[in-house]
Amino acid sequence: MTDDAQPETPRALAAALNLSAESLRLYRKLKGAPEGWNVEEWRGFVDRLGLARAGNATLNELKAELLREQIRLARSRNRREEEASVDRETVQEMLGLLGQKLDLLLRLKLEVELPSRCLGKDAAELGIEGAAILDEIREVVNGNLARFETDAVKVSAGPSSLPPPVPPFKSRPMA
Repeated sequence: MTDDAQPETPRALAAALNLSAESLRLYRKLKGAPEGWNVEEWRGFVDRLGLARAGNATLNELKAELLREQIRLARSRNRREEEASVDRETVQEMLGLLGQKLDLLLRLKLEVELPSRCLGKDAAELGIEGAAILDEIREVVNGNLARFETDAVKVSAGPSSLPPPVPPFKSRPMA
């Protein structure tokens, strides 16, 4: 085929347009596609629709760049997730320590303070005193939980300095 001659087959037209024969077959079905085999008409149609393929080298470079960017984003996401997570062992240690603190707090309030605070009071006054003790316990627990979260992040970043976990809290009869 010379420069002035038009292709005689779909495969020759596809080669002249730097398209695959399959792509040309699909493009021929689009609305507004040229009827004949004129290369310039087809080139204009393909350019108008933005359907021209990049050269293989350019396409491969774009694919490689896209893949590198996807890998960079995945690594960045993994780093953020690692920084935001706390190891299971650390959580178990922190919960054990929290259980110990809660056990000590409840023993202090219920075994030590309660009897002296309730001496000589009637039922209504006992209810008020119980609510006050509950508020005190809630205040201590909420304050410790806020600090506890910060401690958990510090501990997950380095070696553990917490005591070993304790068994779950078990109530014992009051004396």
